[in-house]
Amino acid sequence: MKGVGQAVVTAWAVAICLAAMTLLGGCAGSKGKLGAGPRLSGAQALEAGDAALARGNRDEAGRMYLAALKAGADTATAYIRLGDLSLGGGAAAQAQAAYRKALDAKPGNALALQGLGFAFFLGGSQNEAVTALTKALERDPRLPRATALLGTIENRQGHPEAALAVFDKFLAVAFDPDVANNRGLSLMQLGRPAEAVGAFERALSAGKNPKFANNLGLALCRLHRYDEAYAAFASVAPESVALNNIGVCYMEGGDKARAQQSFERAIATNPTYYEKAQSNLSRLSAMESVALPSPPVPGAPQNGTSQPSAQLPQAVVPMPPAQAAMPQTVPIPSTQAPMPAPVASPAPVVVAPAPAQTPALPSALPGTRSSRPSEAEKADRSERP
Repeated sequence: MKGVGQAVVTAWAVAICLAAMTLLGGCAGSKGKLGAGPRLSGAQALEAGDAALARGNRDEAGRMYLAALKAGADTATAYIRLGDLSLGGGAAAQAQAAYRKALDAKPGNALALQGLGFAFFLGGSQNEAVTALTKALERDPRLPRATALLGTIENRQGHPEAALAVFDKFLAVAFDPDVANNRGLSLMQLGRPAEAVGAFERALSAGKNPKFANNLGLALCRLHRYDEAYAAFASVAPESVALNNIGVCYMEGGDKARAQQSFERAIATNPTYYEKAQSNLSRLSAMESVALPSPPVPGAPQNGTSQPSAQLPQAVVPMPPAQAAMPQTVPIPSTQAPMPAPVASPAPVVVAPAPAQTPALPSALPGTRSSRPSEAEKADRSERP
């Protein structure tokens, strides 16, 4: 196994050196040494790597983690760091090798098993991912990222009851708003919107979140509690977005008149032509004869649109369109490769997609590092109900 470990280290050194040659014109240090400067202890090198990652410097982080291995840092910890770094760059095979080396050094390490599960998932091996994530949670049932991904896989494989069991087991011993949100999504899949409302409200108890609020609005729509649904949409989105979303709810609930009114108000409220609402109004027209308004001209009267109804509350906080929720991922640099796209399923044609779960990257060791959110972290991160 020593030869395999050396191969992993060598692969990392080569990858980092090539990156340095491209970006800096050469490898740091002389005669192939990793980095220059004062000699650091293993723990200091790990801290330096975490700090580099927090700055978004992946190459320096990799060099420091390799230096930590050479300086005698805890082997499992260093390889988990290298695995997280590989996973953040979309290198599933390299991440798997690093996590396996961590497990060789410390069999049963929960964070290494969690990372291995994510690496399997990124590499397209869902069954292996389930096995690794299940083992991770057996050793530490308080891992929210492993919980979120395992539940996501169960949901996507058409096993919402199994996903619900995963989420409930975690929430019995810990709390994470993303897990609570995803529990609500499983309940939505099971046709239990009343219970889903409670799950989304519990997720929102941790703080205002446009994704959770959007999901709450969708669950309330399933219960025909439209005023409350509108309030949820409007609490985190511009008025035009909330009007469009509630219009979709009315349309799916069979109330064509209120749907038309909501779409027309969304078009009239938006300072520019609101394509989503116009598209939804066109769909409504195909279902039943309605008068389609013309696209609004800024500064001109809006013919063919209804006046705002006093029955609907006004938007509270204008924010970007609410999107579906997803567990937060471990902080990694912005060069992270995109995660697999969520599986589509029937959902309201709202401004933002209905809930969709996408996996989070594995957590780092507690209290270690943070960095700027990656592009993948900014993307839609939940599962459609």
